[in-house]
Amino acid sequence: MQRQILYNETQIREDKVKSAKEVLSKLNSDVKINTYKDYVDEDSIQKYLKEKNYDFIVDCSDNFKTKFLVNKIAIESNLRCVIAGIKDFYGQIITINPKETACYQCVFPKPLETPPNEGPLPVIGVTPGILGTLEALEVIKTALGLPNLENKILMVNLIDLRFNIIEIVKSEKCICSG
Repeated sequence: MQRQILYNETQIREDKVKSAKEVLSKLNSDVKINTYKDYVDEDSIQKYLKEKNYDFIVDCSDNFKTKFLVNKIAIESNLRCVIAGIKDFYGQIITINPKETACYQCVFPKPLETPPNEGPLPVIGVTPGILGTLEALEVIKTALGLPNLENKILMVNLIDLRFNIIEIVKSEKCICSG
């Protein structure tokens, strides 16, 4: 729980979606918060996309399979998308504009797998907070028409406090070029 700032020890055993909504509602009572307690798969994403008119998908998942699924759904639904990934003190983030820019799969042509002798990727508490904040910034910049990380990937090294932007090229063989 050290990295999950919405939660505290009084909420142990409570549903995360319920606790998150309670905490966030106290920050701004005028904001309407919809919560969904569901496993993320193609059916659930499609179900929620049909319910509302969304402008953006922000990936906050902790596994490659879901990141590839979010990328695919964003392209098929023509929705802009921000995907970030982390491991200990490192992270990367990309902004996708379907039919216009390179996508997650252009950078990572196939899902990466965690080697069988390793557990889940280690997480250092501040890393998801920093990358999550950068994802929020990307949504704001994109909505305002400001320069963003389209056709770029931002590589974050929190040990050395280095941020590197790498230009990426849309692959002609990728799902985003279809």
